Amino acid sequence: MDLDTVADELYGLPAEEFTAARTAAEKEARAAGEKELAAQIHTLAKPNQVAWLANQLARHHADELRPLLELGAGLRDAAGGLTGDQLREFTRQKRQLVRALVQRGRGLASRAGRKVSADAARGLEETLDAGLVDPGAAERLLAGRLSSGLQHAGFGPAIVGGGPALSSVPTGRTAASAPGRSGTRDQRLAARVAAADREVADARSAVDRATRAKSDADAAVELAAKECREAEDKVARLKAKLERATTSQAEADWERRRTQKELEKADRLVAQTERRFREAAERRAAVTPPNTQ
Repeated sequence: MDLDTVADELYGLPAEEFTAARTAAEKEARAAGEKELAAQIHTLAKPNQVAWLANQLARHHADELRPLLELGAGLRDAAGGLTGDQLREFTRQKRQLVRALVQRGRGLASRAGRKVSADAARGLEETLDAGLVDPGAAERLLAGRLSSGLQHAGFGPAIVGGGPALSSVPTGRTAASAPGRSGTRDQRLAARVAAADREVADARSAVDRATRAKSDADAAVELAAKECREAEDKVARLKAKLERATTSQAEADWERRRTQKELEKADRLVAQTERRFREAAERRAAVTPPNTQ
């Protein structure tokens, strides 16, 4: 048992199995009398989501990861000799390769029953960018033993978020740069790459802002459409109610006129009856002899 063997095994496991496997390896080393190795195993940090994705890419898609790192090595070789068109072409190729690798990472995560958050995807992009710019970061990335993502800041080497020291790296998994390169050429290169990356980041931010604005506008349109539909429904209900009320009013008006006619007819009948009563009373009075005392 040695540290490289243990680290290769641990960082290839699903993240949820890492801690238990590390504890078991540490106990095994102590039982074998390897106290120093046990202490080294104990320091191995559990990979976060970004590191886990990068480690899986290195183990399962190294043949697709190497072209990106070779692109970075070629860029470092060219250094300040690149024209603007060449730099733009490099940026296009880099974006294409990084996008494809991030999709590969998402696929690996999906098969493992995991979801890749937007932050993890950006962290994986930053780790891939760091491996492209810095040979040391490329070496760590290809080793597949990261515990957190890598970032490249300024002109210096990549900022490594943790993981075991590489006492050895398997053949075919390194991306070292040629000796004798000047720091000035690397600085110029890094500056141009950083400028290109800033342009890409600005464009991405603009797209994100536009996407959010469109989403807000779509939401506002949907809300307005909903309110319009509700208003139309309310108008339709009011129209139906008005039609019913109008019909009821017409029926009531017709009933009122009919009742009025019946009332007038009844009044005429009463008047005729009263007139006949008076006439009958007068005739009776005419034929009745007067009382004699």
